[in-house]
This record gives sequence, structure tokens and C-alpha cells, in this order.
Amino acid sequence: MRSTLQHVECFHLVFLRLLEARVDRAAWVVKGGVNLRAWFGSLRYSEDLDLDVLRGESQRLEAKIDQLLSAVVFREMLAAQGLAVARVSKPKQTDTTQRWKLQLMVEDLSLPLHTRVEFSRRSSDEEYVLEPARADVVRPYGVSAPTANHYTARAAVRQKIRALASRAETQARDVWDLDLLLRTTPADPRPLTPDLLRCAEAALDRVQSLPYDIFRAQVVPFLAPDHQDMYGTRDAWDRIRGLVESRLADLRE
Repeated sequence: MRSTLQHVECFHLVFLRLLEARVDRAAWVVKGGVNLRAWFGSLRYSEDLDLDVLRGESQRLEAKIDQLLSAVVFREMLAAQGLAVARVSKPKQTDTTQRWKLQLMVEDLSLPLHTRVEFSRRSSDEEYVLEPARADVVRPYGVSAPTANHYTARAAVRQKIRALASRAETQARDVWDLDLLLRTTPADPRPLTPDLLRCAEAALDRVQSLPYDIFRAQVVPFLAPDHQDMYGTRDAWDRIRGLVESRLADLRE
């Protein structure tokens, strides 16, 4: 039996599978938690699907996503997974951000699940690559792996450092994600830009002040139960935070 996290992930994968057929793949790139899980094997499930738009007009994208969400083939693909879209809203459609909020109904669940799909238009020179999602992530759902542009690990490291430094409220998920990336990604041979160096300094301060209770509330519920037992302890958090602190400190030298 799938968990609520898996149902939401299944929706994201089905959405991406149809998105690549409906919207030019050269026009968008996957980022955030879905990128880290579907292409880098993160153990953390993502509530929402975040993408960057590389080119194209807002009105054209809005119409295409509306058509995708209402398409018979999309509803049929979801129904095969025991899912249905119960409600769609579009709380933000601007030149920089286009957001859809969705309620999902699941067979044998009385309450709806919630997720968000968001496209952002912000200037970025970060590198990305076109690849299929990991087979081990997609296989449990029996769907074809979506092939999409997604940010590389080095790009994701820089994005996470900036996120840690700049969010209004520090998020423990950024530390969790950086731990994965910094353990598995070769060091970037390029020197840090002054801006990224300042962000690394600010990120280090924020990591040092982030308590275990925040990690337990923000990250642990988005791990599978067996991973919660393994990685959800205070000792595990201390190890994760310690590695990220050490690597961020190294970046300053």
C-alpha cells in the first residue's frame, strides 16, 4: 500500500511524463526536491514540483498547463494509479511566477492530498542536463520514466547554498539536501563568486543555529518510515549538520 508521500510523488511523475509531450522540453528545467529525488536518489519526498522556465510566454504556458490538467489522457493516467484531480486553482500567474495548486483524491483515502506545481522565470546561468528520471524511483509506480532537463548536482549545490542564506525562514530541508549533494558531488574546481561566498558565510551561520526540533518537524515526516528510524534521530541530525558546516567552512578558504 502506498503512503501519502508516494501518491504525491506518483502525481509528479505522471505530470512530468505528460509535460514532456505537451510542452517543448527545451523550455523548462526541473529543480528543487523533485530534482534531487528523481535524478539524484534523495530519500526525502517532495510536497511540490518546482520548475524554471527557460523561454516562452506566460500566457502560452498557462493555457498549455490548463489543457494538460484537464486532458482525458492525463486523467486516465492518474486513474490507473488510483488518483484523481479533485480541484485546481491558479493563485499566481505573473511574469515571474506561475503557480497551480491541486487537491488529489486517492482511492481508499477520505481526505484529499495537496500539492503545487510552480514555474519560475528568473535569470540563471546554472547548468542543466537532459536525462530520464532514475529507474529505482519510477519503477514502483509502473510508469514510464519522464525525460527532462534538470539541474546538475553542482548547480543544485549553489542553489541550495543561496536558499539557505536567503530564505525568510531557514529550512532544515536545505541542510538535508546539501548533505546529500556535498557527500556525492565532486568539488567544483571553479572559484566561488563574491556573491556565492557571501551566501556561504550566511548559510554557515544559519546551519549552526538550526536545532534538531526543526529538522524533526520539517524533514523527518517526508522520509519513508524505515528511513525515519535510521535518519530521524538527534545523532543523525548532528552528523548531517556537522558535515554541511564543515564543507561550508571549507568553501571560505
